[in-house]
Amino acid sequence: MSIPTMVKVMTAFPYTIDITNPISAAREMLNEHAIRHLPVTRNGELVGLLSDRDLLFAEGVLPEDDTSPNITVEMVCSLDIFVVDIDARLDDVVLEMAELRVGSALVTKNGKLAGIFTTTDVCRLLGEHLREQYGTVGPDEVA
Repeated sequence: MSIPTMVKVMTAFPYTIDITNPISAAREMLNEHAIRHLPVTRNGELVGLLSDRDLLFAEGVLPEDDTSPNITVEMVCSLDIFVVDIDARLDDVVLEMAELRVGSALVTKNGKLAGIFTTTDVCRLLGEHLREQYGTVGPDEVA
């Protein structure tokens, strides 16, 4: 059995947000789709990543009555992103994510965003692997 590549494990066609949008639009998208990461684009090109943590920080410094129409995604997103090719091996990507201490990898094909791979995906894959290797513990097997 060979180690899978990103195309097998990523979330394909992730939601994205334009860098000029207000952070309120980003918050709506994160909440509506129950996600924690939004790739950021400018004119359709991948330029950054906005995480729920980035938004929480920005929202935490705003006055309570501020709806933040003037605070844009560009002001709070990270432009330093971890990008991997769709054919990158899973083991290489997760080890690099750990080394860089990043929570997601943006997956591209021919330079265009194709997917996203997050630590949540890593945990899901690890759990599935453990169940395949060891099965599930029944109530009578608990010490």
